[in-house]
Amino acid sequence: MTRNRWTPWDSAPASGGTDPVRVYCLPHAGGSAGAYLAWARSWQAPGLHFVPVELPGRGTRMGEPLPTSMREVVDGLLSVLQERPADEPFILFGHSMGAQIAYETTRRLVAEVRPLPRALVVSGCRPPGSPAALPLHDRDDERLIKDILELGGTPAEILENRDLLAMLLPVLRADLTLLNTYMDTVRPTVLPCPVVALGGAEDLLSGAEWVGGWRAVTAGGFRQRVLPGDHFFLHSRVDEVMAEISAAVTDHAGTAG
Repeated sequence: MTRNRWTPWDSAPASGGTDPVRVYCLPHAGGSAGAYLAWARSWQAPGLHFVPVELPGRGTRMGEPLPTSMREVVDGLLSVLQERPADEPFILFGHSMGAQIAYETTRRLVAEVRPLPRALVVSGCRPPGSPAALPLHDRDDERLIKDILELGGTPAEILENRDLLAMLLPVLRADLTLLNTYMDTVRPTVLPCPVVALGGAEDLLSGAEWVGGWRAVTAGGFRQRVLPGDHFFLHSRVDEVMAEISAAVTDHAGTAG
């Protein structure tokens, strides 16, 4: 059987008497599945099985056309879930753009009466229906590079390498165009599954003031947490992030605020 290219990496099953819960990890704008490769190889959360999701046009799928709509992206992720057993527990985790992909995927699962995630875990992202965090109409390449540097998480040497920039900027612009179009048109609906919302205290795009807004999109329990760090806090606070995902499995996010 040919491996689905949306899930190019797979960690070994965790030990123990029960199967681990699969956590589909969706990347930020301009990012690839490589952002979660260390998670997929980690044993820090033995009850979880991290599955980095590779979107078209980057990483191991560099030669494919970049997606132009949220529907196209969600269709691909739904095809991955369709291949899994219907009773297999899973969580959708997304950071920044990935959080919106995870939310829209969950909405589609609800609409199609398909199995839902144990929880939706969103990170570093404004709630759906909010103004776009990084509009493109006034940003040429120089301004966009400056903005990305200020967010943290991207080594300066990458942004100073012309060859790497030539690959990164088209992906980043395509992703931001897709995301901004979605944010401008989405009409948020309430999900029946729990939501856990995480944010970085020093995040310049989606800081602490935005985290609580995710409460409005769930009737299934909500928990929020703000951690130290910038927009890419999840990589410097990986222990805490994994602990929040693990807690979502055991308590289905609870009702704490």
